[in-house]
Amino acid sequence: MENLLSQNVRRICKEQKIQLKELAAKMGVDPAALTRALNGNARLDTMQKMANALGVSMKSLFEPLDDVEGYIRIGEQVYQFNSLNELNRLLYYGKNNFFK
Repeated sequence: MENLLSQNVRRICKEQKIQLKELAAKMGVDPAALTRALNGNARLDTMQKMANALGVSMKSLFEPLDDVEGYIRIGEQVYQFNSLNELNRLLYYGKNNFFK
């Protein structure tokens, strides 16, 4: 079974429509080294390179996914949500601020 780091990196790559070899190039590492890091114990500096290359926080590489994630536009603003609680909060505040 894939570890959480590997699952999240692969998911983020899919969302950004980039392949792992493209991520490796952005990180300045060999694709085989990236694969080994994802399948084993990645070093802290390697994980930071992954996060930087993907444009995400290191925290997001290790957060378990909720059943709900995505983007919502409320009025002219676009918001990202990563859990049902965040979506509900956005809808509540959006309703109070934009749908009066």
